[in-house]
Amino acid sequence: MTSAPKKNDKQMVLLEDGASYGSSPTGRSDLKPSPRSKADGSRRERKTIQDVLLREGLLAARLAVGLASTEQLQEKLQQELSQNSAETRRRYARSILLWFFGDGIDGLARQAWQAYEDEQIERDILRYLYLTAEPIVGNCVANCLFPLEEGMLIPATYFERYLRNALGEQPPAKTLERLKMNLAKLGFLDRTSPQGDRLGRINLDKTAFLAVFHSIFCPAGPRTVELASVLSNPFWKRLGLKSEQAVRAILREADAAHLIGKYVVADQLEQVTTCFSLRDLLKRRARL
Repeated sequence: MTSAPKKNDKQMVLLEDGASYGSSPTGRSDLKPSPRSKADGSRRERKTIQDVLLREGLLAARLAVGLASTEQLQEKLQQELSQNSAETRRRYARSILLWFFGDGIDGLARQAWQAYEDEQIERDILRYLYLTAEPIVGNCVANCLFPLEEGMLIPATYFERYLRNALGEQPPAKTLERLKMNLAKLGFLDRTSPQGDRLGRINLDKTAFLAVFHSIFCPAGPRTVELASVLSNPFWKRLGLKSEQAVRAILREADAAHLIGKYVVADQLEQVTTCFSLRDLLKRRARL
């Protein structure tokens, strides 16, 4: 009788079999070829990837405090960004608003900075916001990198096959390189090894998880959520967690700290009841 494949064996299949790219750990494919975006002046075609601007995103979160609109923030960014070219500053400002302020001037990025003024928490939140706004990179993290172990050496062809599946055609060399550069800037890829790219380790601030969790599942007030709904949302993978047990551990800690109403596991029932809206949670400057 053939024994069940070990975890590392399964990972080697993922690395070697192009058909597995874009598949979730459950074997269901969550990735579909990305259609070309409609040209509207504010969006790039989905086959291109721009450099992620985390440092500039942090600046934007600070600048947003006290401003009344994203238009004011865009104008302020064009004045404050360090790039020499006015056109580059305009382009960067548009990208920053698209990635980090899709929920408006008083969205998660600004609210989190007002509450904590903590760069680590803010970076974790900006990582999540960027990966949600950029589906090619976000799906790569949630579907392509998630099944792999931290520190694993990733073959050079792995990302090329992922992009070919995502785009439905051979990816431009610049898109491939930008994908890997951005993954490195986000912390998911370690490019310092002479042997090649390795999967990086994300040291997630649990307070950032709590803020993002509330922004998704209870932005306006307390509610009860089935844990299955939480786990089916890829936000925790984009934040950098590597297992469902890690999600459960944070929720248990939040329950013990009285930052959620209760976390219930009984028979086949597993659910979370919150006790704050996002705004109330941040107003308390609650930390884990």
